[in-house]
Amino acid sequence: MRIEAATASNVDAILPLLSAQYVEHAIDLPAETLREATRVLVDEPGRGAVFLAWDPDPVGLALLSFQWTVEQGGLVAWLEELYVVPARRGAGVGEQLLQRALGFADEAGCRAVELEVDFEHARAEHLYARAGFAPLSRRRWSRRMTRP
Repeated sequence: MRIEAATASNVDAILPLLSAQYVEHAIDLPAETLREATRVLVDEPGRGAVFLAWDPDPVGLALLSFQWTVEQGGLVAWLEELYVVPARRGAGVGEQLLQRALGFADEAGCRAVELEVDFEHARAEHLYARAGFAPLSRRRWSRRMTRP
């Protein structure tokens, strides 16, 4: 298995993985919106990065986006997605993707990496705890704006 930073030529490999992740989490995102958001992320490195695990086809991904926060005192990476195809879960793919994403965030000068975990995903929580993450005593809130 190899893990590589995605480029614009990998968008078609990224989309099925993200789509499967969003189906699992009941996130409704139009295909064209997903394609465009992914394209911009891989075309503009200052926004973050996507890492793909290949064996030999794509079997997982880690997606980071950057934000500047006063609370953390600077640049923070948001681990927006960490997804492994069901047939490869439990084989260390997620851990390898996570370590690659953490190394990238460190090299980029991030002061923290933040993420969210669905309440039902104890397995993901264990992975993140082993990697040194700790839960916050907050709830994440979101409000959709009117843009399509």
